[in-house]
Amino acid sequence: MKKYVYLCITPESLIASHLPPGEFGSYLATGTRKRLRGQAIFLEVEPGNLNKVLLDHLNERLVPYEDGEPKRSVYLSIYRALENTPLEAMKNLYLVSDDGKVLELKPGSYSSRGKDEIHLFQQLVPISTRVVSKLSPPEFINFLTDPGKAVSTPKLFMVDLKLNQLAFDPGAPIHNLPYPNPDHLRACIARLMTSDERLTKTVIRQFKCDLSYRTIEDGFFMGDQENYLFYPFPSIERLEGEHYSWWRSALTQSF
Repeated sequence: MKKYVYLCITPESLIASHLPPGEFGSYLATGTRKRLRGQAIFLEVEPGNLNKVLLDHLNERLVPYEDGEPKRSVYLSIYRALENTPLEAMKNLYLVSDDGKVLELKPGSYSSRGKDEIHLFQQLVPISTRVVSKLSPPEFINFLTDPGKAVSTPKLFMVDLKLNQLAFDPGAPIHNLPYPNPDHLRACIARLMTSDERLTKTVIRQFKCDLSYRTIEDGFFMGDQENYLFYPFPSIERLEGEHYSWWRSALTQSF
């Protein structure tokens, strides 16, 4: 029986399982008896890149039940899981709606949209602060993972969110963006735009809700001081044409 390893983002943990990604995502979101519902975000990890202690634990504990039923989860780590998993071990990213539908994202190349644009970043692991920034996603990761700074993190996983015209004008209409306290968001953007030395401004200190998938701009980013990975989020046209079931589920959850 094949063995898989997953880095779960919500909450942060490293889990081994006999379930392939689609089944594992459904299991995380709905539970085995369909009594629990909740969004899930996770990556598949190449087991060969794990250290010997984790591999030994995986091989010892990840065995089928006596009746041959696959084992759904064996925890390998619940602390600093992202930090201790090499970037080269990361495979595809999976976004799960709260009713268990799974969207697979593959790594891609990132192209910056413009220097004058303000970005909205939701950091997910190991911190959950939401900020606006003048920096592009790769620049922001490099900035926050700099060990020479007093405030830094070894590695970061985050997503950039839509601002629409707010990215250029804090007074622009917010339309259907479902962000809490839009006046505060506008004030943060305005403060950032009028400060020459400030590169980032905190919007929310700790994000506690599910991520509204419909607010994703370019996609997800993971990186350290040396390198980063980018997982592009599909366009609405692709979502409606190729992933309609997942997209409809995501929109229902978001509202």
